Amino acid sequence: MIALLRIAVVVVVLVLLARAARVAWRNRRLALVVWRRIGARHVAGSLGLVVVVLATALALLQFVPLTSVGLGSLIGLSGNAVFAPLEEATLRSGGGSPPAAPIDPAEPVALPRPSLPVAAGTVLFLGGLLLLFPWLAYVEERVFREGLEDATLGLQVWRALKFGLLHMVMLIPLAAALAIGVAGFVYGRIYRRAYQRAAEQSEVVQGPFGIPVVRPPSVQRLRAHAVLETTVWHAAFNSTIVALVLVGFVVDWTLRAA
Repeated sequence: MIALLRIAVVVVVLVLLARAARVAWRNRRLALVVWRRIGARHVAGSLGLVVVVLATALALLQFVPLTSVGLGSLIGLSGNAVFAPLEEATLRSGGGSPPAAPIDPAEPVALPRPSLPVAAGTVLFLGGLLLLFPWLAYVEERVFREGLEDATLGLQVWRALKFGLLHMVMLIPLAAALAIGVAGFVYGRIYRRAYQRAAEQSEVVQGPFGIPVVRPPSVQRLRAHAVLETTVWHAAFNSTIVALVLVGFVVDWTLRAA
């Protein structure tokens, strides 16, 4: 039964990623804009935020054991469901079989060294995720950050909490979801700062009889600008995590081959 659930998760993840890829391809110009805007400060800031998120998750797991609970622990998945296809492919190629139940949900499942085809597929899969991140980040920013320019601190925290808890559908434990909420709160602050800075700028348009008129940008333009700014940071954060996973995978696979 556990094995069937794991396979079902893999199928669902692949189907959802395929659907997202079709939509992302239709909006590929957005991805180009986002990638061009990512700079050294985004990478450095994302690395710092990764440290904060990981520290928060580990602290919760250490001091609040209940936060280790997650749907993934019930079916033997050791992390985000997005990586379930990689775990399953590694287990199958290595001659292993999914565990019936983890001995300790807080400990990751030990995976065998993947074969060369699986390793190549892993690199391609992670590369595909990187291409999807701009669109996926944009959708989440539109849902959770747009409109926060006049929000109270309580509303900002609530939006961030909902943002983090929603990620539990990816089978991560509660501790990880709450830690992601911290990142969501940071994105909210970035949104507000970008909105305020853009609001301070005015544009000159041609008024009646050709007389120049100075007017502030519309709320729609301000929100679009702020959402794009947070999308860049969000995509940079997700890409940083996948890049770290990719580097770790390649190093581990190389060392095992030695």
